[in-house]
Amino acid sequence: MKTKKKLYNADNITRNAELMFFGWGEILMKWQVSLNNDSFDRAGITKDCKDAMCEYIWNGFEAGATNVKVILNGSPLKEAMSIQVIDNGVGIPFDNLEETFGAFLSSVKNDTTIRIKSQVNKGKGRFSYLCFSPSAEWTTVFDKDGKLNKYIIKTDSINRSEFDTTEPEQVDDILATGTSVEFPLSDSSITDQLSYSNMRQKLLEEFAWFLYLNRHKELSLEYMGIVLDASQYINTDLCKNCIENIYGHNFDINVIVWKSNVSNSSKIYYLAEHGEIVAAQNTTFNKNKVGFYHAVFVSSEYFKAGMFFPPEDESDQIEIEPQNDQRNILRQLKKRIVSLVADALKSFLVLQADIRLANMEKRGTMPRFSDDEYGALRKKDFETVTRELYCVEPRIFYKLNDTQEKSLLGFLNLLLSSEERENVLQIIEQVVNLTPEQRKSFAEVLQRSQLQYIIEAISTIEKRVAVVEELKRIVFDLTSFANERNHIQKIIEQHFWLFGEQYHMLTADKNMKTSLEEFEKITECFDGAEKLSMTEKDALQRIDVFLYSQRVQEDSSSEMLVIELKAPYVKLSLDVFNQIVRYANTIRKEPRFTSSNRIWKFFAICSEVEDDVKIKYKNFEQYGKKGLADVIGNFELYALSWDDVFQSFESRHSFLLDKLKLDFSQVSSELGVEGGTSLSRAEVTELTQKLLALKAQ
Repeated sequence: MKTKKKLYNADNITRNAELMFFGWGEILMKWQVSLNNDSFDRAGITKDCKDAMCEYIWNGFEAGATNVKVILNGSPLKEAMSIQVIDNGVGIPFDNLEETFGAFLSSVKNDTTIRIKSQVNKGKGRFSYLCFSPSAEWTTVFDKDGKLNKYIIKTDSINRSEFDTTEPEQVDDILATGTSVEFPLSDSSITDQLSYSNMRQKLLEEFAWFLYLNRHKELSLEYMGIVLDASQYINTDLCKNCIENIYGHNFDINVIVWKSNVSNSSKIYYLAEHGEIVAAQNTTFNKNKVGFYHAVFVSSEYFKAGMFFPPEDESDQIEIEPQNDQRNILRQLKKRIVSLVADALKSFLVLQADIRLANMEKRGTMPRFSDDEYGALRKKDFETVTRELYCVEPRIFYKLNDTQEKSLLGFLNLLLSSEERENVLQIIEQVVNLTPEQRKSFAEVLQRSQLQYIIEAISTIEKRVAVVEELKRIVFDLTSFANERNHIQKIIEQHFWLFGEQYHMLTADKNMKTSLEEFEKITECFDGAEKLSMTEKDALQRIDVFLYSQRVQEDSSSEMLVIELKAPYVKLSLDVFNQIVRYANTIRKEPRFTSSNRIWKFFAICSEVEDDVKIKYKNFEQYGKKGLADVIGNFELYALSWDDVFQSFESRHSFLLDKLKLDFSQVSSELGVEGGTSLSRAEVTELTQKLLALKAQ
């Protein structure tokens, strides 16, 4: 056998190369690292098979690969199994094998890497297989002088300080460079640990940021047939990007927001021209109490390995160096980074605040607001201020139990609803220290939300005043042309707030049976097993408007309102009043509706109440309720004129109306619902349609 030996000395490495024939008939070269087997055990090579697998995937991307695949060969109990990492990188050039592969505790990458790691592996990564496989075999294709060459590298755990290679051979049937490394698997537990289901989280944490930042290069990582999706781990909607030019130098800044915690969160990574990480610093935005897991990646040709970065606490110091000084450039960059992270944090906190508000309402810690439009406006104002307060300082709400949270929110609502609204900011500042920017932002929200509340309240009142004024005109001036079904009924269906803010529409123009069945569904007062006992005649009685209140009174009672409407020309006679008496008697016969905590009210409304009905008022004056004409247990029956209804509305709104000093007739004119001078059925119909349209505004 002919042999040829050469000896090379390079710091801690010697290389012995021998040409020899092995049993499988290929000429091999044997390489030897100067370290012995025991030295490997003390060199800090990973003992975690998941970390080891990530090492080999990173090797592919660091070799310029755009696609890295990990596949499992063989099947349990049938044939030998192995795991293989394949990439389309530049391969391992044979002429540089001593520096790129044969070195240990030394590497051409040396002090830089594209990985997020606490320290560079310095050539140790290729030996990571020792923790999960007895050997490793690389098949690599590289380009030399425009020709593709292929060779094989082998090493095993027994002779770990040695590795063998074949002589490179030019190949014509392969079209691109790349490397494949294969590891035999004999331990089923290792195979299980390296399965996709067990590796998924590790892969996302390790590579999601890299794939996301390089998405324009269309990089991909395929593991066991599944392409890793970076968006499963990164909140792409919250990520920020900008290119900042500072004294002629471009810096590509990317803020990454992870969906769950990672070990390298709250860091700034500075990347050189080819993506190597040359330095890392903290972002100072450590908001783990709210789960703001993020990192910043800044890429620029300006960064070089080993360059000086100012300490993290120098960004706010007075700048005395020239503008283009390195220290000053990096300070300016840090300020821009901080601003961009702050924007991402604000967006994140807004989303978190919405989730927190929903949970507050679900748990019942949020203050209760009335079900009317005013209640909706107050709730909107409260949520706006609370949302901003959470964004300014989420720690105020951190780890509060339900009682504490309810007390805090109740106190805040009390302040917002009183003359002390402007003092909210001062009280908050006694609890937490606000930056000037936070103080300004919160003060603006307080002012803006108050103004918005006032504007929306005025708009609501204006529309209601317009409806009342035009309804008066229909009832009193267009009496001969208006009817119940086409005009009065439709208007009241849309504008039932006339009778109180607490009511909700249940049914309109439905028979008694249908109305009560709907009431059962809403209130869940009956399981449906028992049928209503009313007669067919009673069941067919038609109820014009059936309202109910979800608001629970102080005595734990609830309230229902049944309204009987008539055309404006119809007077409220005994016959009309007796209609609501029949409604009440029908409902009273059904025990399920007569609980003492239910208050039933029945209104008969006409333009005028006849004297034989008014006589009934005297019998119930002691109740102090306008229009009350009869009381049967918890059933109250009222005979009302339209003027009574309008006066009740104005009385409930008197404070606001006086404050606003609204001219009723002018409001209806400005809103475009003022009628013309002609009197006809068509005009009443047109006016009705205008009033109905106001509901949709």
